[in-house]
Amino acid sequence: MDKIVVSLSPGNENQVEIGDFPELTSEHKLVRRGIGILKQYTPKILRYLSIQRLLAHLPAYLIEVRGSEGMPETEVRRRLGNWMRGKRNRRLLYVVIELLLLPFTAFVAILPGPNVAFYGLFVLFYFHLKAFLSLSRIKVEELNISLVQDLPTYS
Repeated sequence: MDKIVVSLSPGNENQVEIGDFPELTSEHKLVRRGIGILKQYTPKILRYLSIQRLLAHLPAYLIEVRGSEGMPETEVRRRLGNWMRGKRNRRLLYVVIELLLLPFTAFVAILPGPNVAFYGLFVLFYFHLKAFLSLSRIKVEELNISLVQDLPTYS
């Protein structure tokens, strides 16, 4: 089982930072082609897309939670649930906007050359939709969470 590392912000209730996570892949031919084009022309967007894929497959990972010193597991799960709810709502907005823009970029697909506009938007739409659908079904109680205490640093 792959693992991801998330850190809870001590001040902000709904701020969760994702640290380590697996690289972006897909089994679908069109999405793989889009990932290849994005990797070649816009490589910085791949981290963002990897996080979208991660959100779509969250229950499949062991989630190591850092920054939860002295916090009970129920509080950690509540904060993760609030964070996931915010991500789900934002993904719904993205899906609607991208769905409206996708037909316009499809006309650009007939032009010769690398079609970053269409494939980029299609890949964004695909991963946002998968993340939204998955976040709608995930129950935070079913996530495999491991609370990790940060080790003290010595100078």
